[in-house]
Amino acid sequence: MNGSHGLYFHDTRFLERATLRIDGQPLTVLLSSAVEDDRSVCELTNPDLELADGTVLPKERLSIRRERALGRKVVETIEVRNFGPEPVGCRLDLEFATSFDDMFVIRGAAVGKRGKLHRPGWTTGGLLLRYDGADKRKRTTLIGFVPPPSAKGHGAVATYKLALEAGERATVRITISLEDRGPGALETKPVSSRRGEASFATVSVKSDNELFDQVLARSFEDLRMLATRERGETFFAAGVPWFVCLFGRDSLVTALQTLAYDARVAADTLLLVAKYQGRRHDEWRDEEPGKILHELRVDEKANLNEVPQTPYYGTIDATPLFICLLAEYVRWTGDLALFHKLRGNLERALRWIDDVADHDGDGFVDYESRSSKGLANQGWKDSGNAITNQDGSPVVPPVALVEVQGAVYRAKLDAAWLHRLAGDAARARELERAAETLRTRFQRAYWLPRRRFLAVALQQGGRPAASLASNQGQALWSGIVDPKHADAVAKRLLSTPMFSGWGIRTLAVGEAAFNPIDYQVGAVWPHDNSLIAAGLKRYGFEQEALRLF
Repeated sequence: MNGSHGLYFHDTRFLERATLRIDGQPLTVLLSSAVEDDRSVCELTNPDLELADGTVLPKERLSIRRERALGRKVVETIEVRNFGPEPVGCRLDLEFATSFDDMFVIRGAAVGKRGKLHRPGWTTGGLLLRYDGADKRKRTTLIGFVPPPSAKGHGAVATYKLALEAGERATVRITISLEDRGPGALETKPVSSRRGEASFATVSVKSDNELFDQVLARSFEDLRMLATRERGETFFAAGVPWFVCLFGRDSLVTALQTLAYDARVAADTLLLVAKYQGRRHDEWRDEEPGKILHELRVDEKANLNEVPQTPYYGTIDATPLFICLLAEYVRWTGDLALFHKLRGNLERALRWIDDVADHDGDGFVDYESRSSKGLANQGWKDSGNAITNQDGSPVVPPVALVEVQGAVYRAKLDAAWLHRLAGDAARARELERAAETLRTRFQRAYWLPRRRFLAVALQQGGRPAASLASNQGQALWSGIVDPKHADAVAKRLLSTPMFSGWGIRTLAVGEAAFNPIDYQVGAVWPHDNSLIAAGLKRYGFEQEALRLF
């Protein structure tokens, strides 16, 4: 483990280093593979080694296998086998270290206030690493050994004295347990520790295509690794290792796209994000009444309010997506009880859209961060350079993204459908009229006749940003695009500057800001393409949609 590698829990690195040496010397890696999402294998061997007794052990006489399994605990099995013709006596050293670094610090933020890092110590349960945080939380890493070490070296070193006959093997089993105790933090944990247990899935899918079944099975495994539970409610974390947290947009979109496999995750996700729905105006957190959260962290810096992710609300699309997911959940399940339970949250979300989210009064939902540590861009492309003009210059806030207007349009229609289903036809008609008004205004403001494409955004003063980007493709998913323009949009998306063969780029070749290896200005994103594909199909471009797969 090195750099940003390590064992993470609650946005904190609980173990930074676990180094294995033979007689004080590093080993040669032969193979390192993540054989499953929750299991890895590393095969190593020895270099030429001068042993403690003065003899030389020729290279490649010892096979060392490290197998790690991730569950409620981390279990590592180390097997050392002598493939040489003669007995070998050697010392196996295992050294551990950590500073309990905060996730934000590892990613480059200033260190900030720190608590007390204790010296490593040995207990009856094994090696104990401890940190008393400045946030009053006690974080511990306990490492157990079977069999017990032959010697417990200075600091955090476990030593085994091995005597292996020709062909003989020795095995050491290590168990790593993590604990984070104290006031003020959200308790989260993985949903399942058993490989193959897709605990979020209530259906099984089998086709006559073996490759398709393998892809689907691997996708279930990946989702299982991201499934996280907070006080009995399950949601999908945004990603490992940086975004293992409740992440408004990402958790909502993933729940939306997995409704066919288990609608319970969608229900739980809706309940969770509703719990943290914005209640007041708070510039530090970009919070506004009715707004759905962007990101919730539980690390030391968050607990000390050194970062705004407590939660942070700097997302412009999570609120309409909340409405879309609620409606789609009811379509799949017929469960109106959840709609009635969340009806107040739905109305607050609609009020945010209508009364708060249009900061410049032009009729479009927009963003402009007020937080000193907030995100400059607050759509799904939230890197600092993600939304630009044709000349590569950044857009000037407030920024009204093209796909967000589509999400708002769809959210209003979905809310209308829910209200009509619940018997409130008057409210349904009101929402439908508002959606149609938005759609009409959208065509006038976003369509660029010379480019035969939509603007990626409107910026300060209502000026369009004309960059050719994938955002415009996501607008198809919502249905806001005028059908007479849909053909031109589809052709642009599948044109050579946009379509790489692997998928539609986030930004087209030839745009001033284009960089194919940068985060969101040229790279291809699978979730982006999935929404674009759904939009292409919605408008009847089925062959074009299939090209993305």
